[in-house]
Amino acid sequence: MRIEQARIEDAREIMGWFPDKDSIVRWGSPYMSWPLNENTFLEDIYWGEIASCVARTEDGRLLAFGQYHSKLGRCHLARLVINPEFRGRGLGEKFVAALMVHGGRELGAEQFSLYVMTANRSAYNCYKALGFVLTKPPDDAPNLEDVVFMVANNPDDHETR
Repeated sequence: MRIEQARIEDAREIMGWFPDKDSIVRWGSPYMSWPLNENTFLEDIYWGEIASCVARTEDGRLLAFGQYHSKLGRCHLARLVINPEFRGRGLGEKFVAALMVHGGRELGAEQFSLYVMTANRSAYNCYKALGFVLTKPPDDAPNLEDVVFMVANNPDDHETR
């Protein structure tokens, strides 16, 4: 799966993937603004401050979105999402694995971290399948209810999935 830099048009499309406050909070965090508007959405996802990436179908349709940045020497993944039209096809693992390889190379990192809401079982199971394990959150972690911190190693193990 090819990873490329997200464009502003992609961010606008992604906003439409979240029909209600619960869905945006489950994806982005309780700090996400609702109702959505372009300015607050871009601010809430740190657009332009951290790497924002997408994957596309062969015909150019937006398939997935995710972000990464350096955190405690790891490639920290954030705001990972599959286009609702393509969910349930096992693309989450492929996209996250590809983003791990891409982000790990860009940052020179061999460890990865992320936060996930415990209510988001499909995301939790996806990350677990990729080798992420529950870990004590860093000291500077926000104290969010029902959110866990996970860490994984060896991005190249996932490259061939």
